Amino acid sequence: MIRFIIGFIVLTLFTLSSANANEVVIGKSETLNSQVLNETRKLFISLPENYDKTGYNYPVLYFSDAHAHFEIMASTVNFLTKANKIPPMILVGIDTSANRVRDLTPIVYDEEEKNHPWFKSVNYGGASQFANFIESELVPHINKKYRTTDFKVFSGHSFGGLFSFYTYLNKPNLFDGYMAISPSLGWDKERLVVAAKHQIEQKTLSKAAMYLSKGNEKGTTGASYTAITQAFESVNIDSVSSQEFPDESHLTVVFDAHYHGLTTLFKAWPLSYAQSAKGLDVVITHINNVKDTFKINFSSERWLINLGNSEHYKKNYNNAIEAYKHNISLFPNSDYSYFLLARTYEANGQLKIALKHYEKANQMVDSSHANKRRYHDAISKLKAKLKN
Repeated sequence: MIRFIIGFIVLTLFTLSSANANEVVIGKSETLNSQVLNETRKLFISLPENYDKTGYNYPVLYFSDAHAHFEIMASTVNFLTKANKIPPMILVGIDTSANRVRDLTPIVYDEEEKNHPWFKSVNYGGASQFANFIESELVPHINKKYRTTDFKVFSGHSFGGLFSFYTYLNKPNLFDGYMAISPSLGWDKERLVVAAKHQIEQKTLSKAAMYLSKGNEKGTTGASYTAITQAFESVNIDSVSSQEFPDESHLTVVFDAHYHGLTTLFKAWPLSYAQSAKGLDVVITHINNVKDTFKINFSSERWLINLGNSEHYKKNYNNAIEAYKHNISLFPNSDYSYFLLARTYEANGQLKIALKHYEKANQMVDSSHANKRRYHDAISKLKAKLKN
């Protein structure tokens, strides 16, 4: 119990010492009037780069404690997206600072726990109502306002991790993936651990992916984490993974856990350069698989570019041209694909058609674009070559 109280106080202090609540570093804030909770809730939203230009529908990552974790989450997702480790996605952070214990904790049934002075001093046990708010109001609101897919993930830390695990057990179809980071599973004498073991035995456990992690916590948090991970490991459930970060504390584990948790839940997304180089059929199959898995209408243009580059450097120019053309069919606004296609036509001796595509790439970007000079120089050099 003391562990819960200390964790709550420390996280509250951390929140108060962070950036001003009105300052959003990445993204924006908005509010949602909830009839379920009978209050107005503050949300933090981060949209993928070029959201207004693509027309794509995106997966959604929901998370609690946005008042403390929004900047970390947004920057982590942005970095992993640019590294092509995960698909671009919409972030929806829920500010839980006002009634954090109430929102994120289930009802307590154990009489000894309920009689503890701390429980008598706080408002707790609203997890069911908070989950109903997310399911019946928040998700429909986000789906209506933004271009989303049906693929969605929830993440929570500490009491948020407890809530994530609670939702995983009690609303198994609400999310496709869950992250429970340093979850306070000692709550109510490990009642959720007992419930999970029962679902494992009855084979009624959610088929959604679950990523569990913790730092160097001991006490009830550490013991309950060990109990649940051992229960999962005993039956080798593929959809569940766990990871410990012994050099991180209860607070500092947030960054590492989200980095690795996201790459775990979206492990089907990446395609390495070596895999891309295996051929057009391999890349197209991967594109179709990720579209089905994550319920999206887009892929990464980098995969076909990698294939084209591999074939170009091996001087298999016709194969490279085919790869770049296929990429342009999927990404018609990719100026760089037109440039690479032009480069390969030039290497293959098809100079006039190469010039046409260099000029196309150049026309697609304005004077401030990073590749503007490169495209202009390629045109000038090829025109000089054509004169000779």
